[in-house]
Order: sequence, then structure tokens, then C-alpha cells
Amino acid sequence: MVTSVSSPRWTDDELLEELRTALQEERVDESLIRAAEAAFTWRVIDAELELLYLDAGSGLTAGALVRDSGSHAPRTLVFHGERLSVEIEIDRAGIIGQLTPPQPGQVTLLTAGGPQATTQTDELGCFAFPDPPSGPLRLECRLGADHFVTEWVTG
Repeated sequence: MVTSVSSPRWTDDELLEELRTALQEERVDESLIRAAEAAFTWRVIDAELELLYLDAGSGLTAGALVRDSGSHAPRTLVFHGERLSVEIEIDRAGIIGQLTPPQPGQVTLLTAGGPQATTQTDELGCFAFPDPPSGPLRLECRLGADHFVTEWVTG
């Protein structure tokens, strides 16, 4: 504990050592660094995509977006944009969803680590994915030349 910088008990070397100790950073878990780097690489991917926003009426509290409540009950999420909406249900079996307006296309499940799976929608705009890994996820929808991406949510 520093009582005074001008204290006669401090030598320059002792002061420098105290400063070195105070400025020393704690070691960060490698998995956190990898997740942060992966998320950072996705920061500009949205530049040419239309973002689909989570509907506030999806029955979620703000905390449900950032942490897992531990409940394995199915969750229904609805994302809206100007030209497309995506409704999904996430449960232990995986993710099922539908595009509105219904149309064929390609949907990719993205996590902080990158793309996890890609599937084609049927003529009704329906699609499914197996149970995603825990953590943040989003969907990228490619409908011809148009690209859409949902906000990040916790799976």
C-alpha cells in the first residue's frame, strides 16, 4: 500500500517496483481471448447485410439475451427487418424456424467461432438445425442476391 509518493521511506527502486506490480495485468483465460478475437472478426460482416432485429414481444427479458437462465423450455424468438422476418424456436432438440414471407433460400447458423451449419429452406421458408453449442448465435439468411442477419442471442 502506498502511503505517500514523497515518503522518505521510498527509494526510487522501491517505487518503480510498486508501479510495476500495480500495472501488471492478470492472465486472461485463452478461451476468452479466442472468443473475443472471433467476435472481433465478425464486426464488419454486417456491412452488406440487412440486420433483423429481435422483436421486443418475443417474451424475453433483457437478461435472457446475454445469459442462459438454465431453463431448457423451448424459447420462441422473432426477428424483423424491412423485407424479411424470421421466427425460430430453440429447445434441446435444436432450432426450427420459418422465413416470412415464405421463400426458398439458405440459412446459416453462426456462433462466435464462425459458421456451424447451413441448410436450405423449403418452399414454405421452413428450416431446422441440430442443437447449437451454448453461447451467442445468430442466423444469416441468403435469399438470392439479398443477405440478412439476425441480432446475436444466446442459444
